[in-house]
Amino acid sequence: MMRTAGSLFSGVGFLDLGVERAGLEVVYQVEIEEPAVRVLEARFPRAQRFRDVRQAASLPRVDLIAGGFPCQ
Repeated sequence: MMRTAGSLFSGVGFLDLGVERAGLEVVYQVEIEEPAVRVLEARFPRAQRFRDVRQAASLPRVDLIAGGFPCQ
């Protein structure tokens, strides 16, 4: 069974690439910045994307949640 991961504050997905190389499937990403979202769409076409971390109550259940630091 494939282990799954979710990504918060995904940026352009560098942390997500490492998670996938470790054998997990990234099933969702949360990123607010439009340019970064376009990169994520190209790199991770199957992942579900959310624009706002405040939607966290509706995120799919995963085995691992990874997160980058917000860039504020």
